[in-house]
Amino acid sequence: MTTETTPSTQGAEQYYAGHIQDLHDYAARLVTNGPHPDHALAFTLVDGGHFLPFPSQVRTGTARAAVRSARKHTVYEYDTTDRSGAKERIVYIRYAAGTWSNVRDVVDIYVIPQEAPGHRTAN
Repeated sequence: MTTETTPSTQGAEQYYAGHIQDLHDYAARLVTNGPHPDHALAFTLVDGGHFLPFPSQVRTGTARAAVRSARKHTVYEYDTTDRSGAKERIVYIRYAAGTWSNVRDVVDIYVIPQEAPGHRTAN
């Protein structure tokens, strides 16, 4: 039995190859340039594996809202600095069993810059 490649299959392969290359380029830019100043990095782990092969950028306000709404789950927060000395907060959220269907374990990790534009610090 021989397998022939149809034009639609070739088109799909080209589309996905281009899409995967775009994702790799995005990840390389993110590593080289860092996130936007008013964005946090978000990593999601599902059953111990990465949901995406690279971090997502989310607005800092969105990340802070996600942390506030996750208080019923296990939340750890660590204040630290990045390589350049800028203050950041690393937040680890482990969701309670049964929060998500068809998976055993979901973890979100946020790296939130503390000196982002619009961030208010307590006096």
